[in-house]
Amino acid sequence: MNVVFLIAKRFLISRNLFQGGMINIVSFLGLFIGAASIVLSIAVLNGFQNVLGDETKKLYGDYILLDTNEDSVRNIDSDFKYSPFSQEEFFVLKGNKQSLIKLKTVFTDQIDNFYDLDRLNSNSLGNSDIIIGKSLAEKMSINIGDSISIYDTNLAVNNVTIIPHKKLFVKDIYNNRILRSDEFLAFNSFDKNNLPNEFTGIEILGNIESLSGKYSEDKLISWKDRNKQLFDATEIEKKITFFTLFLIIIVASFNLSSSIVQILTKKTREMAILNAFGMTERKISMVFLTYGYLLSLTAIIGGVLLSSLLIILQNQFGFIMLNPEFYLVEKLPMKIGFKEISLLISFSIIIVGIFASLPLMIMKKINPIILINKNI
Repeated sequence: MNVVFLIAKRFLISRNLFQGGMINIVSFLGLFIGAASIVLSIAVLNGFQNVLGDETKKLYGDYILLDTNEDSVRNIDSDFKYSPFSQEEFFVLKGNKQSLIKLKTVFTDQIDNFYDLDRLNSNSLGNSDIIIGKSLAEKMSINIGDSISIYDTNLAVNNVTIIPHKKLFVKDIYNNRILRSDEFLAFNSFDKNNLPNEFTGIEILGNIESLSGKYSEDKLISWKDRNKQLFDATEIEKKITFFTLFLIIIVASFNLSSSIVQILTKKTREMAILNAFGMTERKISMVFLTYGYLLSLTAIIGGVLLSSLLIILQNQFGFIMLNPEFYLVEKLPMKIGFKEISLLISFSIIIVGIFASLPLMIMKKINPIILINKNI
């Protein structure tokens, strides 16, 4: 085994725990807790981001194709589902209450085949029926079977105007609180005898590989780009969390640097003897650098492994439960990827290398003969 590694290992495992080993333990715990905290925090944010994506796709699909011609996708042999739709804004009125909604009109068979609305019942939808969200129903005191009136938002109104409106019957109520969707988004079905001249777009669910080469990015838009502000906000939150918790590792690296300084002062005789027997200053420096990496990487990888185990157990058994009325899910969602772990370990190696190298600059100025004389 490499002599540098053997000496570094010997420095790491001190015979006297309280004199030589306590600072190692403090450094180890700081790096261990920092790594575990980062992985668990990012896993929770990833988990909620996945919930955001899953709930959004239930209403909007994976992509929207801004092409008003349904034939452009109908004859493509692929494994995606699609739903042409038309969307307009209306005022909805019931009694003395009113609200602005977006009415999405789709083909009747797509209500259950494409969209996942978490409906109270599964009644079929006619073109004079409407499905509204739970939040809108509670806000306006609307129940299944009630009739509501909708008014076009583009009307110019004066004192003698008779405002045209359309009466619809509430056929069902759905529940989806992502982006407050069930407060403003409602569903209606096309009148097959009176289809619109063009659709607003075509929503797609599944693999779009066969379409990606045919349409540009401004025509084929993902759910992330449709909700870019919210998704970007969650990404920024993940980055801020990562770098904030990474400060724990930086502080622990100060302890690591102190630990190396302590060993440098306590092991002067050993350093002088090694130097006298022909070990170069570079190799002696490598001993302390190896010591620093042995301590730090053991702690960081240990923290990553423990937190990864906790994530697996949480996803499997759901030890941490949540109130679905507030968080949409019953158990805390957690997910971590190889990219986040690789980034954590890479940054840690750089930081540890910097702080482990700082004390070695002091050692380079020390003459081995002086060290021997001091310890005779």
